[in-house]
Amino acid sequence: MNKYLLFGIFSILLLSCKEEKGQDKHPDIPVFPATSNSNITIQPIINEIDKIFFNDSTLIYTHHKNSISFYSTQTGESHSIKSSIFVYANGFFIVEKEGKYEALHDISLKKQAIRTIDESARYKRMEDSLKNTFAQKSDSEISQMNDSLFIKYFSAKYNIPKDRIPFTQELKNKDLYVHTGQDQFIILNVPYSLDQFLNPLLQPTSKRILPTFKRHFASLEDARATKNIFEEYDYTMMNKSWVWGGGGNHYVLSIPYMLEAGYYYINISMNEQKGKFKIMSGSHPEFKTIPSKINSPIYFVNNRQLYKVFTK
Repeated sequence: MNKYLLFGIFSILLLSCKEEKGQDKHPDIPVFPATSNSNITIQPIINEIDKIFFNDSTLIYTHHKNSISFYSTQTGESHSIKSSIFVYANGFFIVEKEGKYEALHDISLKKQAIRTIDESARYKRMEDSLKNTFAQKSDSEISQMNDSLFIKYFSAKYNIPKDRIPFTQELKNKDLYVHTGQDQFIILNVPYSLDQFLNPLLQPTSKRILPTFKRHFASLEDARATKNIFEEYDYTMMNKSWVWGGGGNHYVLSIPYMLEAGYYYINISMNEQKGKFKIMSGSHPEFKTIPSKINSPIYFVNNRQLYKVFTK
């Protein structure tokens, strides 16, 4: 018998099975994000989160569609930018917006002034001048001369310490953020030789300038949770049915599989307040809490959604 016919018969038998329904074990418990305790409030902030960076004053979350959002836990202000570029400097964020860079204060999220320089045209003029002056030299020799002269010029003009390597972070290809200890700026279209000269990874640690950041940021992926205010205590299946899996074209068969979803029943405990809620899910909820010294509100992530929870 044809394998496709067998598969078809098998699929019909599977899908002809009736969908299973369950019963709510605790119908009196409210559905998330509501809780049984009116003094505990869970509030959604933003969804479609990719990665989260945090400290005790600000949350930064990136999204898959090349956008970055900033949320101040001190003021409740938020700011979103269509950009994939994000760098934390000494007290502010640097982001790219519509091809231009701007800086945001790391708490108020208000726009800050940041100097941008572009010396690529000068680099090219110096190279052309050397070629005209030393026509007998090879391109390689001209490049070496130009690189040496340009780095000396750049160091003198922008006060690059002779014995220290500035703090440098890459924004995007050929663009750098530089902190000299006394000054900070963005360099556009950085020549390769200058990039190597400013690259702190190529220098001994003792020679690097390491500015003391006002507020250090950590990634939620690498963080250890310090608070666990959620406790799962029960579960009930509410729906179980056959669905089609991947494939399904001429060459790869679509495979049916059983999908189950149900209520997870959760205890929540915060600031001596206790409550309950239930949440519909096809797998165990994450409830990954963002570590913080602040007891209220507490921020957590579940299913790529950021929430805050606080007590009255």
